[in-house]
Amino acid sequence: MMKSISLAVAVVVGMMMAAPAEAARADRRQVKQQVRIVQGVKSGELTKAEAARMEAQHLAVRHEVRQARADDGHLDAAERAKIEHHQDKLNRRIYVQKHDGQSR
Repeated sequence: MMKSISLAVAVVVGMMMAAPAEAARADRRQVKQQVRIVQGVKSGELTKAEAARMEAQHLAVRHEVRQARADDGHLDAAERAKIEHHQDKLNRRIYVQKHDGQSR
């Protein structure tokens, strides 16, 4: 699992380097969320099941970003707003799961 998480971080960082400037914020948030998930697993704040769910949600948002860019190579305002909304939801989920008192 750690290999897949590390690979995901590397892929997101690579995407961030190649992304247009207007979409860089979404990519930075993706990287920060991935780091929070990994840190939660290492510290024991996230169980393996919670981390797997968070990772799946993270990948869904990443797929959404990729799909939004596929049509014209960049994100328009509506696409950015939709992605930011999903990232906000994932941020809240990560916070709640990291602070729910469960440990691995």
